[in-house]
Amino acid sequence: MINLQKHSVCLVVKNRLSNDARVKKEINVLKKDGWQVTVIAMPEQDKPEVETIKGVTIIRPPIFSSVKTKLKNQIAHASSETKLSLKAKIIRILRRNKVRRFFADLARDIPWENKLRQAAIKTNAEVYHANDLDTLQICATAAKKNNSKLVYDSHELWLESSRFFIATHPLNKVRLKGIEQKCIRVANEVIAVTPLRGKKMKEMYPSLTALTIIENAPETLNELPEKGSLRSRINASADTVIALYQGVFCPERGLEELLKAAKLTTNPKIKFVFIGMDAWNGTLQKKAVEMNITDRVVFLPPVPSEELPQITVDADMGFILFRNTCLNHYYSLPNKLYEYQMAGIPIISSDFPELKRVLTEVGSGLTVNPESVEEIASAVDRLAQDIQLRKEMGSNGRKAALSKYNWEPQSLLFRDLYRRLK
Repeated sequence: MINLQKHSVCLVVKNRLSNDARVKKEINVLKKDGWQVTVIAMPEQDKPEVETIKGVTIIRPPIFSSVKTKLKNQIAHASSETKLSLKAKIIRILRRNKVRRFFADLARDIPWENKLRQAAIKTNAEVYHANDLDTLQICATAAKKNNSKLVYDSHELWLESSRFFIATHPLNKVRLKGIEQKCIRVANEVIAVTPLRGKKMKEMYPSLTALTIIENAPETLNELPEKGSLRSRINASADTVIALYQGVFCPERGLEELLKAAKLTTNPKIKFVFIGMDAWNGTLQKKAVEMNITDRVVFLPPVPSEELPQITVDADMGFILFRNTCLNHYYSLPNKLYEYQMAGIPIISSDFPELKRVLTEVGSGLTVNPESVEEIASAVDRLAQDIQLRKEMGSNGRKAALSKYNWEPQSLLFRDLYRRLK
């Protein structure tokens, strides 16, 4: 008989824990409520495979062996060469081949998922917490093996996302649908991050009853960080108007449209700053060079989520420009919405239902058609020129963040969900 660790939880996430604000907030709630916490996550440079921080055990099973890592680096180097050798050309062709990529992904993912699964099983946790669909089967298997409970925390509406429709192989689509259909039936608790995403999940799975909405709101900052950090980084003067995008650089977040809007804006004092992980391999930077707007645009690497507020507070406006390519985007309420409001800066966002509902209720920003470069540019110019409007919208957002749109009420929902599992 397996001896489960009482009041222990194992959270599994297939990304870097240092940049995952939601998971870190959930960990803090669990710790404060007496749970013993283990996190299994993606490897990070200069971080050990296993470590314990403030009582939380973090396990980062390696994705590649040393041999595969060396080969991967060789392929990346060959693919980035400007004067391609015959060998490099062959590697590039093979790298872009969809069939080869599918089997290469399997060769990478199956061994790594097995490592994640074995690590999860060994924790003997009382509860397994799957962060998104790509960890659900891992946690469900571990929960079944140890006769434990299962929580499915659906950060994304995965089966209605662009990555599912565009970037997922047909065979993998069938596999993922089957995993969610099967595992959601046995999950003890299911979490969605927006009301409309939760409504859609109930439509997809009519028998789903244990569903809780826990939004991506940030922890309350009663005192904002001192301004100046971002301006110092980009060498901007006090009268520079900083237009900030924070988040992943990738397609369908309206970033190409934002670059085009940057070229259209008329105010020479505006500086567009992009900060975050580049999952687009330098595409935006190249486009900025091609458009001859490098004097107006700055790209910065990501910072740990704990350091982000001192960046955000220095901006004069923030962007959320998801394109309507899937319901996952259309029903989105991303972290950055709440982070911008907590920092007291006005927002320019896509005119989608959830985003528009919050911005209209609070009066904290402008909504635009994300496909219209002209509308985006016009909104930027309007906020850049109207200091009073910026202050008013920023203040509205800050007040709403302190009174309602913060992590405290969400943390109580999360705490109570886990108390039901004890």
